[in-house]
Amino acid sequence: MKFISSLALAMSLAAPLAWSAGTVKVYSPESKEPKTLSNAEHLIDLVGQPRLANSWWPGAVISERQATVLAEQKHLALLARLTGLAGQEDGDTAAAINALRQQLQAIKVTGRQHINLDPDVVRVTDTGNPTLEGEYSLWVPRQPDTVTVMGLVSAPGKKPFTPGRDLASYLDEQSLLAGAEKSYAWVIYPDGRTQKAPVAYWNKRHIEPMPGSLIFVGFADHFWTKAYDGLNADILRSLTQRIPD
Repeated sequence: MKFISSLALAMSLAAPLAWSAGTVKVYSPESKEPKTLSNAEHLIDLVGQPRLANSWWPGAVISERQATVLAEQKHLALLARLTGLAGQEDGDTAAAINALRQQLQAIKVTGRQHINLDPDVVRVTDTGNPTLEGEYSLWVPRQPDTVTVMGLVSAPGKKPFTPGRDLASYLDEQSLLAGAEKSYAWVIYPDGRTQKAPVAYWNKRHIEPMPGSLIFVGFADHFWTKAYDGLNADILRSLTQRIPD
């Protein structure tokens, strides 16, 4: 989302302000190929399209082309970092890192723009309807009936969503791999929000993930090396930028 800068606004006093309206590729369950919307000047011109009226907006993702290039570069750097760490370890620890790397290699990331896409919110929020300039992609998935478990766990993948079930109970059927954090997990909600959740017997709180959420078990703190510093944050960044299924 690009806003008009103060400098550009000042220059418009001497010459008309001009910018190119956005072009958006729209991916939806109804079509195998994306539909292209041209000349979308504001966000509402996109999300207010009648053909998208029944979309599941909590899980929709909009991305910008240049931000996608950066996100892909950082994701590749993360995969390379995990490869390097696995090479420094051995046994169960190396196997756990490689298993996590395979999970992350299977996802595709994009330059997600963190903005509420619900048309009702876009219409009434002062800053919720920015201008669109450049090239974007929009994914509007079907509302899922699963949650996804990823990370240093024995059986990653999609699990049936159960109303009222808390985050910790989705991990009860899992065994943690070597180096895993035992007391906390992270939930990534469909709208990109993340929450660190206590899941051990001594600190557990009842936190319910919504359908489409992702539960991530990351690395425990390492006191003897800085090689893992910031690794969980880098993984969470990729997970929040993943393209919906």
